[in-house]
Amino acid sequence: MLLVPLEYVIDNGFLFFRKSYVHLRYLVIIDRLIDMSNVYSLLKKSKLIQIVLALCLFFLVPSLVNAQGTTTTTPKQEIKAFTYFTGIGCPHCAKVSPVIHNNMNEQDGLLMIEYEIYQESSNASMLYSYNAKYGYQLAIPLILYAPNDFDQGDTQILNNFDTQVAKLQVNTIELANKTVTWEDLNLNDFDGRVKLFVKDRVALQSTSKDLTTEQIELIKEFLAAKDLDMYVQTLQGTKVKDMTIEYPGGNEIYTHGVNIGSWSLLWRGNNDAQITDGKITNTNSGSTDSSSISWGKISALALTDSINPCALSVLLMMLIAIATYHPKDRKQILWAGLAFVAAVFVTYFIYGLLIVKAFEVVQGISSIKLYLYKGLGAGAIIMGLLEFKDFFFYKPGSIGTEMPMMFRPKVQQILARVTSPLGAFGLGMFVTLFLLPCTIGPYVILGGMLSYGEFAGALPYLTVYNLIFVLPMVVIILLVFFGSKSIKQITEWREKNVKVMHLIIGIIFILLGVSMFFGLF
Repeated sequence: MLLVPLEYVIDNGFLFFRKSYVHLRYLVIIDRLIDMSNVYSLLKKSKLIQIVLALCLFFLVPSLVNAQGTTTTTPKQEIKAFTYFTGIGCPHCAKVSPVIHNNMNEQDGLLMIEYEIYQESSNASMLYSYNAKYGYQLAIPLILYAPNDFDQGDTQILNNFDTQVAKLQVNTIELANKTVTWEDLNLNDFDGRVKLFVKDRVALQSTSKDLTTEQIELIKEFLAAKDLDMYVQTLQGTKVKDMTIEYPGGNEIYTHGVNIGSWSLLWRGNNDAQITDGKITNTNSGSTDSSSISWGKISALALTDSINPCALSVLLMMLIAIATYHPKDRKQILWAGLAFVAAVFVTYFIYGLLIVKAFEVVQGISSIKLYLYKGLGAGAIIMGLLEFKDFFFYKPGSIGTEMPMMFRPKVQQILARVTSPLGAFGLGMFVTLFLLPCTIGPYVILGGMLSYGEFAGALPYLTVYNLIFVLPMVVIILLVFFGSKSIKQITEWREKNVKVMHLIIGIIFILLGVSMFFGLF
């Protein structure tokens, strides 16, 4: 705040009040008010008028200026920053992130520049950009503290975090292409969708639109403010709807939020900001979680697997074996059929867990993981084309769509030994190995999608998927048990409609694959 002695004003023909001071910004106003010959002449003749006018200006002008929007300066804290690369769905990141976020909420002035690279594809390039400057492996979790100082992997990060934070330089920010001070930081220099975490607050980029200089300073003041409750009362913006920020292994829940330009500011505290209008926005509106799991995807994949002619033919072979051994005992057919279905359900559930776990192995290999979801979509398209091929040029035993012909005699021999429900369960688990070549495709796609989330979260999806997968088998068993259809009739129906089933499966695969590849579903 710049003050000028009032006696300096006197020497230039303005007001006179010795040993007092006036804001420099008031001088222009004073000049415009009294720099007129008649007024000046009057002022020189009356000391009383000079004093009264000076006092009026002293009290009124600050009020007028503040009414026009001058912000109140709040005390700032020193910033110590580090950059964190992570990914939702990465099991190693899920060990690190909760610890870091808890630590962040216990320390004043600690700034975490976070890039989530699995769900925010625009952040993936930032991992490569930082690597080009600082030289580390393309793997997460990764924390960069200084140009030649970084930790990688959950064990190294957790063991060294407190020590590394204590060594951080004050007000120094490492960008992908340069090092800047906090005062010189331009938020428009952040590429991708960055999140800036400080104790009890976060600023996150919602769109790629640049901020104005004033907006940049507002956001930086928000992050650096010592008294957050006092500062947020000066903020104005549209209200934020989603107050929850997800991170690997947990989330941060905030109580207030406003949008400033293309950024969203969220915080926990007693005071709210000034909401400028009734608009409500979502903090996630600027990003799409292309790898998110929906029941629509689950149902579509399970449906293609459940009407697979390959799986139905194996079930019919088993039912024929049981009916041959117990031609008049429908209960044996029912229980043996349900036992076989139970075996398929249990075995495929285990296969699903193994597939999900296998995909999690590549979680730390970012160069693979970044394109995995699109790769799964491309795989679905290829499988759809194979199904179309079987519709137009059907040949029994096609690789990828049906059980290979060389497996069929062996499977028939195994199923011919089924004489009881217990035998049906045991042999059913073994026979599923021969089903894998023609049924594993949709399951691999599902496993890849589920690998983006927590491992325990995959269990309900696998359960529903396999229930849908075995549902047509259960329907066939019940039709045979109640005498609505004979095994021969169902077999003939399958052979007559096998090409149509391939067409339906192909259409579903193509639609699902295209939507996954382009992030539409």
